[in-house]
Amino acid sequence: MDAGYGVERSTGVLFGAWGSVRVVPHVELALRVEGGRLNASTPSAIERDVGEVGLDARWSASPWLVLLAGATRRVYSTDLGRQSWTTAGAGAEARLPLLEEGLRGVLRASLLPVVSVSGTPGPNLGVRAAAGLEYHWPTVGIAALYSLERYDFPRQGTAQRLEQLAALTLRLDVSPGSSRHR
Repeated sequence: MDAGYGVERSTGVLFGAWGSVRVVPHVELALRVEGGRLNASTPSAIERDVGEVGLDARWSASPWLVLLAGATRRVYSTDLGRQSWTTAGAGAEARLPLLEEGLRGVLRASLLPVVSVSGTPGPNLGVRAAAGLEYHWPTVGIAALYSLERYDFPRQGTAQRLEQLAALTLRLDVSPGSSRHR
């Protein structure tokens, strides 16, 4: 994070769970919950806990293209206070078959036109992107995705606040009794 006074870096591990349900043949709703602690990596950063809840709708437009829409609520808590983020946006995901049956490359991009941050004016721009690999067997799947979120806030005097959140997500999918590929 750069709030205009230098870069603050934090690192940590978040744990989460998600579940999804197919509501009609090509539409799926997913609920995601994550949380953990971010540790200060630079002298100007502070330790903070983070919790997040997200609801996503996914429409499979074709076997390789999924259209996405969703909303997320994220809360950062420190000894000094709490800051809440609410985002809503839409985007697309391309699923590219690779060398072996069940192995796919994933590319995802979303525009976040609605971003609200407590205690400060919201950013002018919010975007989210991800890339990674998925492998699916009949009832189990694994995935590794690298994602990046970027927020550009309005300039306040000489300070320009920029927020960036990068994550490496390792995921295990279990679909008992199902042979479908997500």
